[in-house]
Amino acid sequence: MRTLLSKVQASNVIAEPFPHIVIKDALDEELCAKLMAEYPSIDTLKQSRDNQLTTTSSNVRFHYIAEDIFNDDQISSTWKEFIQLHSSNLFFQQFIELFKDHILQLYPNFEQDYGSLESLTSGVRKIDTFENSDVLLDALICVNTPVTTRPTSVRAAHIDFSDKLFAGLFYLRDPKDNSTGGDLELYKFKNGKPQGFRSNALPDYAVEFCKKIKYERNVFVLFLNSVYAVHGVTTRSITDYPRYFVNLVGEVKKPLFDNSKYQEANHIKYWRKVKQLISTAK
Repeated sequence: MRTLLSKVQASNVIAEPFPHIVIKDALDEELCAKLMAEYPSIDTLKQSRDNQLTTTSSNVRFHYIAEDIFNDDQISSTWKEFIQLHSSNLFFQQFIELFKDHILQLYPNFEQDYGSLESLTSGVRKIDTFENSDVLLDALICVNTPVTTRPTSVRAAHIDFSDKLFAGLFYLRDPKDNSTGGDLELYKFKNGKPQGFRSNALPDYAVEFCKKIKYERNVFVLFLNSVYAVHGVTTRSITDYPRYFVNLVGEVKKPLFDNSKYQEANHIKYWRKVKQLISTAK
């Protein structure tokens, strides 16, 4: 089995609006079809203690982390091999080779803070720790449940947490799914500088749409995380079909950036008031 990055070259990395790759037909058709046929059920994915929700409702996310996958006999051997490969040091080294120049451009002090790119070691999140690994990887089998009430977006424009070095999305859309939406959108800040954050979310006035990546079968997207890596998911129409994808992440020990200084003024006032009320209640 080859990784999703096996046929990717550094020249495939797109710099704008932030460093990313989009690979169509990322896996050979036989493997892609096998993964689809053996995709775990929503009930299986709901079992993970890592999920924030436990009840199934319209257009919500459930996921199974690598630790869960390795310990569950219900998960097929093909899926276990795929997840093991994409949380391995081989995959991490392929990522580094592709994105090293962009990492150093975005984070000039990266090697001083985290170590030489050539010598970084990786482990698996919640199995290994930062005591023996520089970066912790995970490969999560995910689903967004069917949209049963009204068209909604899973998540609008936002950035990922600052301890994420990269994030990847491998789409496995059901061929019979004729719904609309669920596409990935990439944005940039309207004035070129970070602004208007509401925690990690961003309002429409602060960002400008740049690119849409369709939610399609056998498409892989991976991007370098930063304060500029603004992305969101388009509104899904009502549908009986789940949205199937694998989420790949790499975490570092300490935050790569700080977006607190770019928070919207009203948002800062709101959270100060909340903290004050909590303090008073105590």
